[in-house]
Amino acid sequence: MTASMSSVVKDKGMWPRRSWPHVARLWPVLSLGLLCWAMALAALSTRFGYEFEVVDMPIFALTALLGVAGLVYVALLPGLVTRTVAGATATHAALALMILVGLAARVILFASEPMLEDDYQRYLWDGAVTASGNNPYAYSPKAIIGGGALHPLAGVAARSGAVLERIGHPELTTVYPPLAQSAFVLANYISPFNLNAWRSVLLIFDMATLAAIVACLNALGRSPLWAALYWWNPVVIKELFNAAHMDGLLAPFVLLALLLAQRRPLVATAVLGIAFGIKLWPVMLLPLIWRPLLGDWRRLGAAVCVFMPIAIVTLSPQIAAGLDQQAGVVAYASSWSRNSALTPALEALSQLIVGGLNAALVARGLIAVVLATVVMRLAWRPIASLDDLMRRATLTVGALLLLSPAQYPWYSIWLAPLLALHPIPGFLLLPAVLPLYELFFYFAARALPNVFNHSIVWAIWIPVWVMLLVGLRQRQPECRPAMPNNPRST
Repeated sequence: MTASMSSVVKDKGMWPRRSWPHVARLWPVLSLGLLCWAMALAALSTRFGYEFEVVDMPIFALTALLGVAGLVYVALLPGLVTRTVAGATATHAALALMILVGLAARVILFASEPMLEDDYQRYLWDGAVTASGNNPYAYSPKAIIGGGALHPLAGVAARSGAVLERIGHPELTTVYPPLAQSAFVLANYISPFNLNAWRSVLLIFDMATLAAIVACLNALGRSPLWAALYWWNPVVIKELFNAAHMDGLLAPFVLLALLLAQRRPLVATAVLGIAFGIKLWPVMLLPLIWRPLLGDWRRLGAAVCVFMPIAIVTLSPQIAAGLDQQAGVVAYASSWSRNSALTPALEALSQLIVGGLNAALVARGLIAVVLATVVMRLAWRPIASLDDLMRRATLTVGALLLLSPAQYPWYSIWLAPLLALHPIPGFLLLPAVLPLYELFFYFAARALPNVFNHSIVWAIWIPVWVMLLVGLRQRQPECRPAMPNNPRST
């Protein structure tokens, strides 16, 4: 069975093809809806500026607006793509419309005020510090503000306007690796301390992600229209182009590494090293990249020699600056937790078993062991095809998202490009449930964070887990074409 035929089998299993009248007409309708949603989001964002207190912000309206978009996405888009591709119903016109409307929705949000998020302030500051020739890991924003005019970065601070004082967790140094800093520097060169300059950088990378998805779909023998599952994902659009999170930098390199993995594993290793230099988690995909090299110890050793210098260069600036409790990467790894139902439950269980201050450490250690087990289990068997590789990569990143102590909505951007290549209904539910995260700010502003932490967070993750388990029970063995497991070319 060919890869494309296998995809059709999976499509039937996920979205039964009941008759949809006027399939071609639904594309303009959804296009208009997406553009209206982006404009409504931009208009609503004017109530979320720094001049407003969080308690006065229309958080329920924001949650409803994001939730409706997510529900429409889940209910209509996967099925619409399936039926359009199956019936060859104006596929090329739908593809052009999909690309143009998704791009327009992103550009519309350039006019919006980031809502309830301030991570971009750190990016703007880091870019200016790095561009000035200083180590961005050397000083926390709090130390710079406290140092006054005599501080080595006083000049950069003076040019930053309100950016430095608005950085979240100012007691910590930056957590972002050196290649992410390069993207921040690029935005700084375009226009220092300018949010839309940073959004422009994100747009370049996001368009590269779209191109990489289309290239992967072509290699899989599937329609490029499946890229709509990424390009029209409302969480991706909002978190990248309203909140301006940096997580969109990763995907082009992750996808390219996977595309190259079977035929050019050493090149794929180098490309994945770039992704590791942007954010550390892509190291989890190395077992999949290196799986075809097992048994060929010379080439496996060469792959290790390719990756290790990249890892050393990536980690050395942070290590050189010191890994104490003020280091952002240490604080994140040891104590960061938000929007997770699983981690607090494991910490409570660990408290009962071990007690004391070690409970959180035990819970995180257990999560790390489970995650490592999942990663190695997925890489254990020989990889049969590119489709098989993409499936395993999707499950690997999905496991990271489900098990991570911090499960911010923008972390789903790590998974979103892979879902265009291997759609899994449980994970495609995320745009419909992640908008509930915004309610954290509503209750936190009223000194009621436990209302969110003990109830609403479960409403986010239980539907995802349930649908994943249902899908696992219904999963049927798939036919995949045999491919060489140990290609010789690099």
